Amino acid sequence: MQSESLKEPGLVSPAGATTLSPRGWGWEFWLLRTKLYFLALLVTLAYLLIGRMNSTDPAWVQIHLPLSAASVLILCLSASESFLLVRRLRRHNEELATARAREIELQQRLTFQRQTLLSQITSALIDRLDASQVPTEVLEKIGQLFEADVVAMWVVQKGDARHFFLRGIHGLNASSPEQLQSSEWPLPEFQDPQKEPAQIIVHNAPRELSSALANLAEHEHLTVAALTPIIRRREQVGLIGLFYRDPITISPPLAAEMKVLANVVASALQAEELYRDLIQAQKIESIGNLTSGIAHDFNNVLAAILACASYVKQHTPTSSPNYRYLEATESSAHRGAALTKQLLAFARREIPRQRVLNPNDCIDLTLQLLERSFDKTILFQRKLAPDLHLVEIDPSQLEQVILNMAVNARDAMPHGGIFTVTTRNVTLKAKDPKRPNIALPDGDYVMLGFSDTGHGMDEATQQRIFEPFFTTKHPGKGTGLGLSLVMSIVKNANGLIRVESAPGKGAHFEVYLPATTKPLPTAETIAETKPRRGTECILLVEDEDIIREMAQITLESEGYKVIAAPDGAAALTRYRRDWPTIALVIADMVMPHMSGPELLSKIREINPTARIIVSSGHSQELEGQRMLEHGCLGYLQKPYTANALLTLVRQVLDSGL
Repeated sequence: MQSESLKEPGLVSPAGATTLSPRGWGWEFWLLRTKLYFLALLVTLAYLLIGRMNSTDPAWVQIHLPLSAASVLILCLSASESFLLVRRLRRHNEELATARAREIELQQRLTFQRQTLLSQITSALIDRLDASQVPTEVLEKIGQLFEADVVAMWVVQKGDARHFFLRGIHGLNASSPEQLQSSEWPLPEFQDPQKEPAQIIVHNAPRELSSALANLAEHEHLTVAALTPIIRRREQVGLIGLFYRDPITISPPLAAEMKVLANVVASALQAEELYRDLIQAQKIESIGNLTSGIAHDFNNVLAAILACASYVKQHTPTSSPNYRYLEATESSAHRGAALTKQLLAFARREIPRQRVLNPNDCIDLTLQLLERSFDKTILFQRKLAPDLHLVEIDPSQLEQVILNMAVNARDAMPHGGIFTVTTRNVTLKAKDPKRPNIALPDGDYVMLGFSDTGHGMDEATQQRIFEPFFTTKHPGKGTGLGLSLVMSIVKNANGLIRVESAPGKGAHFEVYLPATTKPLPTAETIAETKPRRGTECILLVEDEDIIREMAQITLESEGYKVIAAPDGAAALTRYRRDWPTIALVIADMVMPHMSGPELLSKIREINPTARIIVSSGHSQELEGQRMLEHGCLGYLQKPYTANALLTLVRQVLDSGL
């Protein structure tokens, strides 16, 4: 019978356990019985001898004794057997108690060994922190824990469907691990994303499992298989397979232990993911610090270009054929400044500057750039509302939203497709029966729609796409920060983002931004006005020669007297000597020998009422605000135009401070 040959792994009786014999104590029992029977015989003979001594009648036994000798013998033997029964039961209970204590001790020892094995498996998994290859010693310990002949572990690659890749296998006799790990494993038992994965236990693996596992079971002569999914956050991330060559019974407690092991592996995978996210965040922080320095240096370069172009432009008549080239140079420098602003925003060192704008204009400019850089198999469609409301948002951040949406659409269409951008006005009213289910207050909004014809997303992916570092792309193809950044920008603008998608049907994103009633800035409102001239003495401190020279020329051309210094130490020497005649100090923040803040502190010691303007390529909102709080009267962010320099100088001098 098959049931008679079945055993249960992990629950084998410990070696050395005492087995009770139904025959009692063996030779000790029979020796005691012999003694008791002999004693009974002696009692019977003594009974007869006493009767004989008291009578000479041949019939004395029947006349003078109340019982026959046979009866006495039977009573003695019965008493002996009763005594033996009591002794045997007492001895049996003592042996049973001893055996139970021994069994409990061995079970506790076995439990401790299993817990130790599980702890070693956990430590090895977490210490490794690499799901790309499961260590062989971990699989070997799992095999020891469950007495399995073959142990295998698969991981699920993120995507629209579950794709299983073997990351470790131990215990093979007829197959090569390298050959099995070279390709994807089709496991239809767990590939349905709509079906919640559950543990599978089969007792005829070659017939009951799918083709890939069935072939493995047939080649390795495996009979029983237990497949336990690894679940994290209600999502399957892997699979553990335990295989047995001999027929065994997997009890519910043992199956529960396998699920516990799967949870341990899930925790290790989560620890690995958190560790990688931490490393990625540290890389991004390092890039942010590097970006801030690059932006500062780049702004210095742009400041020199813009200063020269502005100076030459001021001395060039508008009718000159070179005038338009000077305007183009200025425009390019301003575009470069906008680029450094985006770099500073990426490094979290730039506070967004809200502006009233028409989203259609921003969409047109961004798509023109993308159409030149994307593959020609990606077609762009525009469905823009001509009467679109205005919104108030940082233009560079809106460009970033459009860019990230376009890049995600491109990656979702590796073989080409159509990327459609739609805009329309939306009015939300609580009493409107057709009001869409949007968690926004009533009012007017602008909807920006982004659609693609790519592979789409399932429901589980849609719930996580806005999480930082979550990506369905292959390693090295994405950071998982694009959509999380879009979500952050939209939320900061008091807006909302929605997504609709299905596998094979593309994706559609809708971004809702509050409309504004503020007017669009006109050329008259933003036109520069030339400030009046001056005669005050200004100490100009700048380590970049060309910037210092052009700023000096600009100021002197408007009547100011300028004392130029190439660094903080030289500036401090001049200020100590001429501070009563110096009406204003313009100092760069980053200089050799003595930094800008250090120079300003020493100037304050000489003249606490000194008027100071600081200049830097760093963020005006963060670095500039910090300097203004320390008593500076103005902040000049590089690159700046000649008119911006003259305007700020005049404002500080006329402030009366």
